[in-house]
Amino acid sequence: MIHELQLKDGIPAPLANCCSLVETWAEEGSSSGLIQLSMINEVERMSCEHRSYDDATLLSAVQSTVLLLIILLFAGGAQPALPVDQAVRLLIVMREMKHRLAGTGLFLEQEIRHLSPKWAEWAIVSAKRRTILALHHIEWAWCVLNGYPELICLELGPLPTPAPKHLWQEQNERVWDASYQKWRAHWKGGYYAMAKLFPIQAGAELDVRTESWLAEADEYGLMIMAEG
Repeated sequence: MIHELQLKDGIPAPLANCCSLVETWAEEGSSSGLIQLSMINEVERMSCEHRSYDDATLLSAVQSTVLLLIILLFAGGAQPALPVDQAVRLLIVMREMKHRLAGTGLFLEQEIRHLSPKWAEWAIVSAKRRTILALHHIEWAWCVLNGYPELICLELGPLPTPAPKHLWQEQNERVWDASYQKWRAHWKGGYYAMAKLFPIQAGAELDVRTESWLAEADEYGLMIMAEG
């Protein structure tokens, strides 16, 4: 979800704050009500400030929100889970930030036209898409865990599925560019969209394009597919 290029000039402030809170949580354990409150306050602070963030800061803030909400909503342990009303309030906050992030752009023109984009632009838009998918995954998992109707995220359908592992993890621009061109040539029919994953049933035979995507997917992509 967090691309290496986001960290090239240092860890963005929202992620640095998040790391500090997570480290404290790991040291003190999930029984600490104080660290839970600090995490809630941090999510609410970012939700109040996010409209003033530039695009890069907004992305890191939403990614931080993802990480903090995973702990707050699912870590459990000795500390009781958040009351439903408080959890719902945080999910609403998350949704507002998600919509703002989506508004900064989730597609590149080159991708739509089946051309090769610039590495830096591709890396950031890929990180945005992974973050948006993570937010939906959190909301879906919370609904399942608490007995609420499962979300049908049809608005995700046009999004490309998470990028292949070798492209996402590549840190050399020249190597990435060559790899992307080979990958683009392989996917002559255009990128593989999330909508193609929705109808797949457990045990069903996969079509050629789905098998091709699965063969190059990373762990994140496999998790998203398993959710469906």
